[in-house]
Amino acid sequence: MIETARSGVIREDRSSSLEALAESELAHPGFRLKFPAALEVRYWHDIAAERVKELRFILLWGAALYFGLGIVLNLTIIPNPDWRGVSIQLIGPSLAALVVRHVWLRDGCAAAMREAGLLAICLLCTLAAIFIVAVKPAPATLRDFLLAIPPTSFAMIFVRLRFRQAAILFLANIGAFVLALAGRPEVHRGDAMFLAGFMATILLPSLVGVHAFERAARRIYLHGLLERLRNEKLAASNAALTGLSYTDSLTGIPNRRQLDQALSAFLAVPGSAGALLLIDIDMFKAFNDRHGHLAGDTCLRQIAQCLGSCLQPLDQLARFGGEEFVVLLPQATSREAAQSAEALREAVQRLRFSVQGQSVGITVSIGVAAREGLDTPQALIGAADAALYAAKRAGRNRVLVA
Repeated sequence: MIETARSGVIREDRSSSLEALAESELAHPGFRLKFPAALEVRYWHDIAAERVKELRFILLWGAALYFGLGIVLNLTIIPNPDWRGVSIQLIGPSLAALVVRHVWLRDGCAAAMREAGLLAICLLCTLAAIFIVAVKPAPATLRDFLLAIPPTSFAMIFVRLRFRQAAILFLANIGAFVLALAGRPEVHRGDAMFLAGFMATILLPSLVGVHAFERAARRIYLHGLLERLRNEKLAASNAALTGLSYTDSLTGIPNRRQLDQALSAFLAVPGSAGALLLIDIDMFKAFNDRHGHLAGDTCLRQIAQCLGSCLQPLDQLARFGGEEFVVLLPQATSREAAQSAEALREAVQRLRFSVQGQSVGITVSIGVAAREGLDTPQALIGAADAALYAAKRAGRNRVLVA
């Protein structure tokens, strides 16, 4: 019980810490896209499954669109296309995209590896288009270089790259495009500058859009996280209140309310096995009068611990009220219940309490009622109570079976 409480406190502390971080990030007016370490780890963990599904879809349909549009462009716009170069440009990256989807986009794959795989396939597709133009036999035309831009634009717009990966893709393609232009002397310098500027003009808004989209996605996540954390906190509070309503505050064991539910559930199952023990502390009023109520409370707690330590996992202990306890034995026969009751009586008799420097002992009387023929909680408790009363009249510190 103590360990459970500690775990609950630790979870609540973590939840409060994450909640404070999330609120701080929502109030942050800047444009940075990275959360503090603890929140960043939670973010990538929470979005992992959805991100994998998203990227699988993007790569599958992206590869199909990339291949299909490439074929259409070469059939309708480009006269006398070099089909060997076209096949390298289209088939290679498309197959690579499918391989990346199968290898890197698995459940449990690390986020860094997943995002790196997506970036790698985008670079392969976009740089392949530039490479085809760069190695094309002279003369290379402006149209050849213009047709090298759409794959990069496609990747920037339709593939959900993170901003960091999108920035790498942007710089790599601009750099490769400029180098390819510089390596073709037949392209006039002014035309080369126009082409490079045109590509940057096409891609830069997409890069800005990637940043805005990721920032918006992260802020939406923070709002959702705050709602989940608050709901978890509310659920934990409700669970704690429910636990208090079913637990005896003095001894920490189930109370009468929980016992009533357990008895109803027990008797609802067909069968005759099972028994109930009603336990009463002998001369407890005199104990309180002699040693004080604080000593009496200590006595109740220690007896509850003693009884609980002697029970089997399926047995249920509850405080019935005052100085009385109930033990429900769901699988015991009448004989086994009597043996268990005797073991409990002996265990309590061996207990010693230190009161004002004196060692004090106490005893209990126990009434046992087997379930057979008793179909209601009232009947079962009544039979055990009658046996307990008989044990008291017979001299206390003993077990009697109804």
